[in-house]
Amino acid sequence: MRTAFVSVSYAHRAILGPQLDAITAAVEAQGLTARVFVRAYDFGPDEAAAMMATTLREVRAADLLIAEASYKAIGVGIEVGMAAALGKPIVYVRQVSAEPSTTVGGLAAATVVYHGAADLRGQLEAALATLLLR
Repeated sequence: MRTAFVSVSYAHRAILGPQLDAITAAVEAQGLTARVFVRAYDFGPDEAAAMMATTLREVRAADLLIAEASYKAIGVGIEVGMAAALGKPIVYVRQVSAEPSTTVGGLAAATVVYHGAADLRGQLEAALATLLLR
């Protein structure tokens, strides 16, 4: 099955719960499996090397990467960079009130700027449908 790696700020994962649920629903509606890294794994501070090895393995295995970048996060930037280096399509999503990321936006094959979880789901479903047709 095709997979979407979902990248999101670890520190903001709880507040972005509804958005992560919307992303997962949009991905699944397009027949893909969502891999939300911050929900699938829990690494301790002394497991940095294992975390990064797992991240790289997961990004390599994914067909595309969705970066929820409403909050600045080094990890999201690293994951986007990995996906770009591997030639994976990147979908950049952010809340309308969030400061744009020129770095993520500059690498994205598609961008979704949303007002809420329902809006995110609808826009992302449409973006994925278009992206998957390419």
